[in-house]
Amino acid sequence: MIYFLSIISSVISSLGIGGGAAFILLSTMLNLLDINEARAYNLILFVGVGIAIIIKKIKKEKFFSKEYFKTLLIIFLGCMLGYYFNGFISEKILKTIFYVFMIFIGGYEIFFCLKNRKTVKNNTRKE
Repeated sequence: MIYFLSIISSVISSLGIGGGAAFILLSTMLNLLDINEARAYNLILFVGVGIAIIIKKIKKEKFFSKEYFKTLLIIFLGCMLGYYFNGFISEKILKTIFYVFMIFIGGYEIFFCLKNRKTVKNNTRKE
């Protein structure tokens, strides 16, 4: 089961839509991994997918611009802050924060999907 989740998560991640979050959520909910193991596996998957995407982008288009380096710096700082705070947060609290975050993201996606669907229907009727 963990291999299946890894493949699905990698495919979703390579599409840029948060496969890592799905991996952590499913692997902890199905009690396949604890939250720390799931996070570690997710980081390994993320690095693999990231390398593959960078190679593809370098081959197809201009990849290294000022915006990418600025973003990379911000991401690095965010990672360092997360690493620092990780030492102060218990596994139980971290798991709760993650689940609340996923519920929030899911609700946000559903709300705006329905809102956009309604807008598209109204625009179609006017034409």
